[in-house]
Amino acid sequence: MKEKFKLLALWFCFSASISNAQFASTDSVPLDSRVKTGQLENGMEYYIQYNPKPENKLELRLAIKAGSMQEREDQLGLAHFVEHMAFNGSEHFEKNELISYLQSIGVAFGSDLNAYTSFDETVYMLPIPTDDEEKIQNGFQVMRDWAGGLLLNSEDINAERGIVVEEWRTGQGVDQRMRDAYLPVLLHESRYANRLPIGDMDIIREAEEEVIRDFYRDWYRPDLMGIVAVGDVAPEKVEALIKDYFGDLTNPVEAPERVYYEVPEHAENFVKIITDEEAPGIQVQLYYKHQPVATETYDDYKDRILRTMVGGMLTQRLDEIRQKPDAPFIFAGARYGKLVKGLEFFTTSGVVGPGKTKEGLRSFLEENRRAVQHGFTQSELERVKRSLLNSAERSFKEMDKAESRSLVGRYVSHFLNETFADNPAHRNRFYQEVIPEITLEEVNTVVDKLVRENNTVVIVTAPEKDRESLPTESELLAVLNEAKEIETTPYQEKELREELMLAIPESGKVVTVREVEEVGITIIQLANGLKIHFKPTDFKNDEILFTGSSKGGTSLYPDRDHIHASYAGTAVNVMGVGDFSPSDLRKVLAGKNVQVTPNIGRYSENISGSTSPEDLELALQLIHLYFTAPRMDSELWEVFLTNQKNQLESAQVNPDFQFNKRVNEIISNGNPRGMGIFSPEKLDSIEVEKSLEIFTERFANVADFEFLFTGNIDLDLVIPMVERYLGSLPGNPALESEQFRDLGINPPQDQTELIKVGVDEKSQVILYFNGDTAYDLEKSQQLSYLGEILTIKLIESLREQIGGVYGVGARGSLSKVPNERFSFVINFPCAPESVPELTAAVWEEIEKIQTNGPEAEDLEKVRETKRISLEENLRRNGFWHGQISAAISGNMPLDTVLGAADRVLGVTGQQVQALAREFLKEEFLLKIIRYPADFQEE
Repeated sequence: MKEKFKLLALWFCFSASISNAQFASTDSVPLDSRVKTGQLENGMEYYIQYNPKPENKLELRLAIKAGSMQEREDQLGLAHFVEHMAFNGSEHFEKNELISYLQSIGVAFGSDLNAYTSFDETVYMLPIPTDDEEKIQNGFQVMRDWAGGLLLNSEDINAERGIVVEEWRTGQGVDQRMRDAYLPVLLHESRYANRLPIGDMDIIREAEEEVIRDFYRDWYRPDLMGIVAVGDVAPEKVEALIKDYFGDLTNPVEAPERVYYEVPEHAENFVKIITDEEAPGIQVQLYYKHQPVATETYDDYKDRILRTMVGGMLTQRLDEIRQKPDAPFIFAGARYGKLVKGLEFFTTSGVVGPGKTKEGLRSFLEENRRAVQHGFTQSELERVKRSLLNSAERSFKEMDKAESRSLVGRYVSHFLNETFADNPAHRNRFYQEVIPEITLEEVNTVVDKLVRENNTVVIVTAPEKDRESLPTESELLAVLNEAKEIETTPYQEKELREELMLAIPESGKVVTVREVEEVGITIIQLANGLKIHFKPTDFKNDEILFTGSSKGGTSLYPDRDHIHASYAGTAVNVMGVGDFSPSDLRKVLAGKNVQVTPNIGRYSENISGSTSPEDLELALQLIHLYFTAPRMDSELWEVFLTNQKNQLESAQVNPDFQFNKRVNEIISNGNPRGMGIFSPEKLDSIEVEKSLEIFTERFANVADFEFLFTGNIDLDLVIPMVERYLGSLPGNPALESEQFRDLGINPPQDQTELIKVGVDEKSQVILYFNGDTAYDLEKSQQLSYLGEILTIKLIESLREQIGGVYGVGARGSLSKVPNERFSFVINFPCAPESVPELTAAVWEEIEKIQTNGPEAEDLEKVRETKRISLEENLRRNGFWHGQISAAISGNMPLDTVLGAADRVLGVTGQQVQALAREFLKEEFLLKIIRYPADFQEE
């Protein structure tokens, strides 16, 4: 404990010392002072930061400066393959032993334990509990084995080939086909174009084992490695462990040189059009390619800010154009980013409707030219300044509450890409000093650099059915090359008042106050009938979550009004509130932490969002306006409707869309009240006036609502604001509270549905058990256990033993609305020919649990994972907000959450076995299987 107080004291000293700092433009931006860095004699670098949130958790990362770019021609895909092999046997963990051990200490495979391979890097992720010394030691042993102790046995290599092929299969589809077609153009004449990390499946299937081992020997070496450790362990102890476990690693005697490859510039511009019969729409991407810029000095830091500003201001302009009648695109945005280590870009991209490809591209070019020729306006600059300053300030305010998982990536990126990773206090101080002084001239100078006349690429992806109506590549190239001739007028924008409300309403009154002390909740009842629950916490300094909900939703309306009711919430979000369109609202709220969204669902209506203590009054004003002044704007609605119809029309050819549409129909059992809108023609039947009328009806009586606020709440300050803005809402407590109506939408049982779509040789299996059952909190937790235990067994069987899937999951839950039912879903993708074998294997694992109960070690793995998760969740606003909201809507005691630990830890094997026997039966099963369109059943 003394060590923790010592470190916090150092932080406060640092925070105070930078208040007088000077940021000389050529000085290097310092790394966060809380992080301890070093380098072992063998070249391995390390980053260590003490962070006590969450308690008893250490986030470990092993980053390697090697990826698919280091592969020889006979190794394509083997960087990724070696990453897979890290979980398949090492010096201290035999095959499958590693995952099993980590699960036993609460580390879940996939969500916690994971890794990825990219062009230039490979990163392993391992969170370790620190409540036991052995766990810490074993965590470092795992990392050490990854770094230099993989066995790469023949048997394990051959077993893993099929799993990698299944991962490749999962990624196959229209996006992959189009990406493979345009990347060689975007990455023109560079090595990157031929080094996609997933690799060549022929090599994956056939590569000689020694070729795989070559990659590991050549590139997994300490001079290319970095260890990052952030969490609840003293830095001195972590440093000693790093030296103990990694200090003896050696570099190969004749190690190949680590080369960083460039993406060559090209004087000419390129256009590439790719059509595919399954493409869901027309997308236009305009890339101005740039060599990577430095990230070292304060000048570089400021340059990054300027580039971010340009993207933000252009995106706002594009958003305004999108909302105009007959707009040249459906939506669009602009940003500066990095594609690969050797290439950065400024892009304007978006989706256009049929027949508008050339018009959309010209619009992007015109807006970019407008910014180059006339620059931005002072009001645009001030808005983006407010947003960036707010972001930096929020990070600073939450500095002492940030969780380790949110911090560790900064240092991984710093090691791999030399990105900025300064202290949030330092960042906030720099922003506060530099951003207010940024001038229009500085921003406009950056625009001129970003928008180029050469080294530019246009990518168009579109459905094959639209090929004939598309312009040719030469026509688009002409539009691109003539961009410098476009003459524009200065950007004009209307003036907006800063106040959301012209008149502040007269306050309502609190009539009752009740404390639920055991849960720390204060409940007030206002004179208008509105009940509000407050759950003050200290988990975050700058966060308040809120939800207001009422029963009823679209279920209360007859079938003839269903479509109008279903789109009522959407209509208001599209058209705005009070005097403000959505675009106006974004401008007024720039730099404020205010998110408010109303919605009307099937069985309830609600309004939810988040804010900060400083901006809570604005959020309450916006809530008030949504209740009292939803905005009618026929023009905005027609633009939205046209865009939605275009997107739905384009999506019809996409097999994922077709599959999801059919699944929705099946699970809804053909009930039109349960099916979404998948046909563009149906949108024409929406009467927006009726939708707005329904919205007004659903939000007419606030006495029917209950609100919950969770977070950094000072009740002495908050209750007067709530009285004013929520207490003044119209409400009639004398009216009987409305209840939803059960629409009878239940999935079928004892049924098999085959869905044949798409050209790719891949299937998906959904095993959906469902039926009536009494709702019970303990039973709900037992069903969750069954899902996680079965997932463990299915990974072992379908993935590790059979090699037939890349991923598989099972999950179960109970519901109370509209009636009490259970559902349990098992889902996995696979090869079409493997469906029977893998489905049979699923039933084998189910029957083992039904006959013998879960294995004791699997039960304990899930228990430990849930124990750790609960301990961490109990320090998060989102968890408390969700649990209390569920208790309110489900008419359960507010102290229900206090029994979570007993429910989580008290589940027995017998209970899990009993549920498997009760629920996982053929008579409750809806089986849905996806096959390719041309699949022939045997």
